[in-house]
Amino acid sequence: MPIRSGYLAIGVKFATSISLLVFALLIIFPLIALVFTIFSAPVDFKALSSRSVINPLILSVLTALISTAISVLVGVPLAYVLTYKSFPLRDVLDTMVNLPFVLPPSVAGYLLLLTFGKYGLLGYPLNILGITIMFTTFAIVIAQTFVALPFVVKSARATMEDIQPSLIDAAKTLGAREFEIFREVILPLSKTGVLSGTIMAYARAIGEFGATMMVCGLLVTLPVAIYANAIGGDRETANVLAVVLIAIAFTILTVFKRVVRS
Repeated sequence: MPIRSGYLAIGVKFATSISLLVFALLIIFPLIALVFTIFSAPVDFKALSSRSVINPLILSVLTALISTAISVLVGVPLAYVLTYKSFPLRDVLDTMVNLPFVLPPSVAGYLLLLTFGKYGLLGYPLNILGITIMFTTFAIVIAQTFVALPFVVKSARATMEDIQPSLIDAAKTLGAREFEIFREVILPLSKTGVLSGTIMAYARAIGEFGATMMVCGLLVTLPVAIYANAIGGDRETANVLAVVLIAIAFTILTVFKRVVRS
């Protein structure tokens, strides 16, 4: 037994060392490489105020705010329905809600083109009415909402499922209507899940690249601008944009941790 325990301890230490090494190679070293690249050459701080940085930043922040607001307004009621309502094909709806988690963003963008493009399912009749969606700011909002909505639904639903049924039954006994129960009981008790889902939805929206790139046209968000500048050889602007996006992501995750712990 002591010999076997010794081998087990060695195995655990080896597996832990490999895990830390892989983590360092995949997460820490790329960040170090970015910092090294920035400080290995003269930094033009005027680039921070240039249009190539400010415009994508403003567009990303504003569209992510709008898409997150839409995700909350749609996602919280949807989470309520999936948690407390029984209806045919509920499992199918649940699967479709979670589909963006595993669907490649490029496929999501292509689906949006098929739907809202000039000759798309909804885009064609809208185009006849003179309404254009693709390659506009609204298209970016739609793409971001597509990938951000599941975060709100999943997080809100997790906290709703933890609510004691006896609390809801007590509210019904007191004569509360369904909307009153949702507003006065369910929503306050699922506040942490809704807030954490909102934060993660914003993080996902502002960092969205694949779907957004296919529908943004000449408009450029932060992730698209990083890609365009890196491919075009303007590494200095790409570096600045990457630092800005990483700083935003780090701040969002810090806020998320505090919300979850509260």
